[in-house]
Amino acid sequence: MKSLRKLFALFISVCFAVSLAACSMPMNGADGGYMGEPYDIIDGDGGYFAELGKVSDGEIAGEHYGSETDKYDSSTGYSPETTSGLITAAAWNDNIYYSFWQSLFEKGETDEENGKFYNFYLNNRWGFNSTERVKVTVKHGEDPVCGAFVECTDGDGIRRFLAKTGADGVCYLFPEIKEGFLKVTSGENVVETAFGEENGDILVQLEDAEAKRNVIKLMLVIDVTGSMGDELHYLQTELENVINRVAAADNQTRIDLALLFYRDDGDVEKFACYDFVNVTEPEGLSVQVRNLKAQRAEGGGDYPEAVDEALEMAVNKEWGEDTSTKIIFHLLDAPPHSNGNNPQNNYEQRFEAAVRKAAGKGIRICPIICSGADLLCEYLMRQTAIYTGGTFVFITDHSGIGNPHHDPEIPNIVVEKLNDLIVRLVNGYHTGTFEAPVSWNADYQTP
Repeated sequence: MKSLRKLFALFISVCFAVSLAACSMPMNGADGGYMGEPYDIIDGDGGYFAELGKVSDGEIAGEHYGSETDKYDSSTGYSPETTSGLITAAAWNDNIYYSFWQSLFEKGETDEENGKFYNFYLNNRWGFNSTERVKVTVKHGEDPVCGAFVECTDGDGIRRFLAKTGADGVCYLFPEIKEGFLKVTSGENVVETAFGEENGDILVQLEDAEAKRNVIKLMLVIDVTGSMGDELHYLQTELENVINRVAAADNQTRIDLALLFYRDDGDVEKFACYDFVNVTEPEGLSVQVRNLKAQRAEGGGDYPEAVDEALEMAVNKEWGEDTSTKIIFHLLDAPPHSNGNNPQNNYEQRFEAAVRKAAGKGIRICPIICSGADLLCEYLMRQTAIYTGGTFVFITDHSGIGNPHHDPEIPNIVVEKLNDLIVRLVNGYHTGTFEAPVSWNADYQTP
């Protein structure tokens, strides 16, 4: 069903493009740039802004980077000549723009004025409540403390949330209580403090702390059902480029890479998992690149997929309790199954538990939604990112690759090349400092 929906959407898009070409209608402004009005600038806590418009004629990937690289073969689902740097995407961190995130759950004067996620908040069937947050920054003097456990308990001593600080010394907790207690631990160093409504942003100083390990544990979790066929080969090329660049960037940093591919109930191969391998060694790099490129899009059938089981499996791998950098990039185009009216189903509970467990292990999850994703998929992936201190990523239509993509309607994002974006996030989570994004067509704009 999902594949049919995508084919129908692609057919409509092609018909529309042909009719426009026949009428010789201009698709861009006089300067050959974006058409459409830019979004309004929002009040954020910092970050980077750029105009997001529709891509104009002459700006599809094939014409920017060489048409020979974009020969999509509908019979096989991919182009053997594909090169990296074609897919476009944008990143958004809801923990940075937290007031904007909260506005998405607000009730308006009319149903039309409700925040886009209000109904999810009202029903709360997935168990998430990220509208109240405790931000904790842990330092040793002026130095941020990476990998410190931060446990939140209520007045009865019951744990309400567990998280770990990143390289910037920051973690986010969503305990769903107005006041409680925090216990911060780094090695043998422990500090306890209270929090309330008036101090949701807390700085904790430790007399000493464990040193940060120069190790990145990276996992790619990828939906490889049939509906991913319009993009999968392109994504494999982008990810191969990312793996090679990250592995070669710094010979002092060890990169351990794991891969997990999933489909759905009834498929012959529901999961294919390849545990962590040191890809800074040529042998390990070769093995994991080969495993990545061997996958083909097939199976599925209905819209939801085995997302909950895949995420549970990914989080339960051997991540260690050390101060290494831990990141999951989750590429998908459909949400997990919902429980429906069957009380024996536990899809929703399994998914929420996996997200909370990832937060407790210090795993930053960065979902990447592909063509075919819907509002529920966006909602769950943004909850996944905000709970774990990760970044929400969505592929855009600017490249002209794949079927139409879901637009999260996030204001003033920067559209980047997907491979550059992922490398930027990996480096940012490992160092604690994120470089500014670079527009995907910056090399082609007139000075």
